[in-house]
Amino acid sequence: MMKNINHFKTLALIVLLAIGLGACKKVDDSSFLDKTDVGQLNEATVFADSLLTFRFLTGVYTGLATTYYLDNGLTGGGLWSYSDASDDSDIVWGGATAQAAPAFNSATFASLADFSRFKNHWNNCYNNIRRANVFLANVDRSPISAARRASLKLEARFLRAYYYWHLLRNYSGVPIIGDKVYAITDDFGLPRSTFAETVNYIVAELDACAALPKTTKIEDFGRPTQGAAMGLKSKVLLLAASPLFNGQNPGTGSNKSLAGYDNLDNNRWKVAADAAKAVMDLGTYNLVKDNTTAPGYGYYQMMITRNTEEHIFQVMKSTNRWYETYLLPVSRGGQAYSYPTQELVDTYAMKNGKNINEAGSGYVEANMYKDRDPRFYYSILYDGSLWLNNTTNTKTVVNLYANAPGDGLGTSGSTKTGYLYRKFCHEGSGGNFGISNNIGLVAIRYAEILLNYAEALNEFGGPSAEVYQAVEQIRERAGLNPFKLPLLLTKEQMREVIRNERRVELTYEEATRFFDIKRWKLAETLINGPATGMRWTRNGSTTTGARFTFETRKFTNPQMYYFPIPQSEINKSQVLIQNPGW
Repeated sequence: MMKNINHFKTLALIVLLAIGLGACKKVDDSSFLDKTDVGQLNEATVFADSLLTFRFLTGVYTGLATTYYLDNGLTGGGLWSYSDASDDSDIVWGGATAQAAPAFNSATFASLADFSRFKNHWNNCYNNIRRANVFLANVDRSPISAARRASLKLEARFLRAYYYWHLLRNYSGVPIIGDKVYAITDDFGLPRSTFAETVNYIVAELDACAALPKTTKIEDFGRPTQGAAMGLKSKVLLLAASPLFNGQNPGTGSNKSLAGYDNLDNNRWKVAADAAKAVMDLGTYNLVKDNTTAPGYGYYQMMITRNTEEHIFQVMKSTNRWYETYLLPVSRGGQAYSYPTQELVDTYAMKNGKNINEAGSGYVEANMYKDRDPRFYYSILYDGSLWLNNTTNTKTVVNLYANAPGDGLGTSGSTKTGYLYRKFCHEGSGGNFGISNNIGLVAIRYAEILLNYAEALNEFGGPSAEVYQAVEQIRERAGLNPFKLPLLLTKEQMREVIRNERRVELTYEEATRFFDIKRWKLAETLINGPATGMRWTRNGSTTTGARFTFETRKFTNPQMYYFPIPQSEINKSQVLIQNPGW
């Protein structure tokens, strides 16, 4: 099984991959290449040089972007497949590049047990875990100062825990390598650790990483901090407390403890709540707020600003227009990769905080985009939205109505649902013009911690004043008026409020909705039926609209709650057990 983590026998390839990538401080790559024959590098030469030592660790950071969105970074079948496999959106890709989502949506996933997307994700995580172990085994030989080496070791341990976190949420219990660096002659046939053992290992590593600095210098932004370690711990423990893993997993026999806990323990919610509260109590993080410029404007500022008091950990990307390039319509230089569903649009409340089907909300179907939650306008492009036009250098209407030239529903290369995403896009940019956005891939931010806390505390003991306060902070920042929730909500009612807030607040961030649906064990309900969009038609000055079904989705097989261990890995090992149903 572990042969895949051993194909960096020498370090030359790792160093080549690391050169110039942005997790560590920028250095002069050309001078480095002039002075060093990287083909001759080995452990002794790399860790005898401080610059090469830093660059080796940079190589471990490099894999974060591809792991964040399955195996393909921001492009191709990564996030887009994840998001399409939820009830939030559809994607542009067809054929082999997007097999993951149709497999989830049509219950045909079994034939893809060795599909390259999932196999690459497994391999990428273990390759980088091994790199972290090589670094930890050798960094003390580096001429870097003892204090700096100690800090770098904690960074490497955080990164290693982060890769295990990705494995955990996709595969459940996985083989734990520990600190061992495997040689070519070693036996790689490690069994999977149980779910509980995997959680405990990650949590213990993150507890050790709490010794990381509380803050970083501006030039070191993107390196993990104490808050990043504690924030990731919050995510891990929330997952562990959730129904799919907390005594309700579909495993049987030897699979049971691999797929989740053997028993149901409500106190796991309390442990998860405490982990989130510890981040809140640091006093380091706050929501970005600005309801003066416009309602919910702080939410938009958070999305276009790299270093704010809300961001806890980001995967670094170079300053560019990569969100604008992939998300915006063709008329604005974009590629229109991903299409929100009507189900997501309907989730956004009205600006008065009432759901669209709630008495007194003011919702009108024929004018459905009026007076909505301000987060809707900062996240979704709809027919009639305004966006910067490079030709006029002003904001002009984006036409997404049926067969509108260029961008309209039904035209080549445009939306399939009547909507496009604009979240994380800078209003002063198009896909190939305007301001370069500097946001990274947001992995942990304070709003998520508040929602983690509210969910865990509500599940443990019901809607206390602390639960109300956490949720209402987010609704206030969003610009809802009034932002306060009704008093005396039941636990079940508050659960629905929190789940709805997670959906709209965190939409399109690290495929949160996809993993939420899985951990809540709701896929059979939420990904089982028609997926709809909105078809607006125009006849002169008259616009009429109708909902329509663009796809029917079916999630009927519990095996799809877990990714399959790549079959090629199962074939290599006598002790590696496959996930339930595969």
